[in-house]
Amino acid sequence: MEYVLKDCRTGKEVLDNITTVKIEEENGVLTFVFNAKNCKNYCPYKGYNKLHSDGDICEILIGSDVNRKEYYEIEINPLGDIMLAKMTYKGEDENGPVLGLDFIKDNFLHTSVTLLSDGYVATVKFEKDKIFTGSGEVFFNAYRIDTDGGKYIGKDQLLYALNPMMRGKFHTPSRFVLLKDYV
Repeated sequence: MEYVLKDCRTGKEVLDNITTVKIEEENGVLTFVFNAKNCKNYCPYKGYNKLHSDGDICEILIGSDVNRKEYYEIEINPLGDIMLAKMTYKGEDENGPVLGLDFIKDNFLHTSVTLLSDGYVATVKFEKDKIFTGSGEVFFNAYRIDTDGGKYIGKDQLLYALNPMMRGKFHTPSRFVLLKDYV
């Protein structure tokens, strides 16, 4: 199925910079295809396991921990660079989510990016059993950060989500959804 990401802070439909994500599962392999429109492709960091969150990215948070405290973070930028880490959600403080981050050395993702005149298409594939973080059902959320060519950095970034957080942060486990409802 294909879904349109909404404004992460308000939950409203986005009229500009529309992003869709198509989600499929076949023979134990999950495929996420992001179509990110009107992106000026600002990618300040390059290479595997560099945090890309100051630039344009598409992102998936996914896991199966019953308490939703452990999950994987997958980021792909318009240059095809990826970041893969196992996250531990430790709660909230005055700045938002408190997280532990462990970069994954052995990349199990299959990715590709196609640049378009009006944005990019980013594809991420992986075996579903690689993201199990516990014995619960698989939960996830899909996101996009758009910096409008580096114009928006930090708190002013354009943030989009499949299931909006209703704030300017992605790591909100209570807003993750069950994968089975989207494939």
